[in-house]
Amino acid sequence: MTGHRKWFSSLNPVSTKEYITFGDNGQGKVLGVGSVSLFAKLSLREVAFVRNLGFNLVSVSQLLDEEFEVHFKKGACRVLDAEETLVCSLLPFGQVFWVDLTSVSSPARCLVASPSADIWKWHRRLGHLSFDLLVRLSSMGLIRGLPKLKAEKDLVCHPCRHGKMVAASHTPVSQVMTSYPGELLHMDIVGPTWVASVSGKWYMLVVVDDFSRFSWVFFMEFKDEAFGFVRDLVLRLKNESHKAMRAIRSDNGGEFRNSRFENFCRDLGLEHQFSSPYTPPQNGVVERKNRTLVEMAQTMLDEHRTPRRFWAEAVNTACYIANRIFLRAFLWKTSYELRFGRQPTIKYLRAFGCRCFVLKKAGHLDKFESRCLDGIFLGYASSSRAFRVWILEAKQVVETLRFLLMKLCLAQPLPLSFQVMMKKAPPSLRMRKVRLMLVMQEPLHRLQLLPPLL
Repeated sequence: MTGHRKWFSSLNPVSTKEYITFGDNGQGKVLGVGSVSLFAKLSLREVAFVRNLGFNLVSVSQLLDEEFEVHFKKGACRVLDAEETLVCSLLPFGQVFWVDLTSVSSPARCLVASPSADIWKWHRRLGHLSFDLLVRLSSMGLIRGLPKLKAEKDLVCHPCRHGKMVAASHTPVSQVMTSYPGELLHMDIVGPTWVASVSGKWYMLVVVDDFSRFSWVFFMEFKDEAFGFVRDLVLRLKNESHKAMRAIRSDNGGEFRNSRFENFCRDLGLEHQFSSPYTPPQNGVVERKNRTLVEMAQTMLDEHRTPRRFWAEAVNTACYIANRIFLRAFLWKTSYELRFGRQPTIKYLRAFGCRCFVLKKAGHLDKFESRCLDGIFLGYASSSRAFRVWILEAKQVVETLRFLLMKLCLAQPLPLSFQVMMKKAPPSLRMRKVRLMLVMQEPLHRLQLLPPLL
């Protein structure tokens, strides 16, 4: 058998799938069977053409079938024809014999050595170094003992495939694939989180419109609640636009691939597209949105050391902001403008996690009763023009417009630690550093005023 097509004088392809197992447990497919003519006195029939075979092998039984005589003795072996004329000599090479054709006058050809034998040998010796790097190193002459190696195409090493194979990168999309908002929706579920939200939620469902990149987030206690949120969103978008929705896209999770989604999509004429198993890049639009929202939420929670159980409020605020500030690639408009047809305004946005005061409702208040409640700003209401605030005393979230963010200024009494630090500072640095010190002390001052949250 051989792995080189040039040795064959005639070759017939095989109809069945046959494989040859090599010594390293790799396999090569038998592509055909034919005749090999080395020279006038040595012709072999029924030689297998094996893919990826780096050596030319011949068995003693095959030589006997061709009516040759094989004589073995210590340190040598000879092959004779029917007239007892020497055809070739074999020399021991480890546990096998290799053919020495120097004793005959025929063109110099080697029966077992191939042009790729050296590169395969050094590839294995050097820890399965890549063939390209191996050839470059040999051409530079920087390593003693490494001979000059010739590059060859289509060299495949099975152990390298098993140990080094990685997924191919996905081609980036260079154009907008949809024509109008609501044509295609991407969706995915994130979670479970390690900490439950204030309302006991562990998962969040993220839905992204393909055309505008406008996104929605829904928070769930269990994954099977996703169908209800998707159904309500699809029906709402269907009423908002006169253009029909074409498809929804998700992964192969059981929360999406079930009979409820199948029946719902069939009734509305929607195509439910699924990404391949374990291939998140095929649903990359919503996967990237997940990362953006989570990173924004982590940053906002970290700024004022807001407790982690407010992660759902932070993600909801991040989604609200992202829809109004990020531009759609290739269209250069915000997601809000592409969906609603007008530019968004952000002048009313406030910093998440700030300490604030909420005005109490007018009514039966005592003359000397406090007129406000302490709270933490948690974002924006989704169904009304209001702000969401966590009331520290009542330990609940309220939506209101009557609130005031706390700001630290020179007119307010400063913390004792700050006053002591200012007294110790040199007179020339007191006014120069006052603004920087205020910025550094403000978060700590706010945290000292916060009561413990359970």
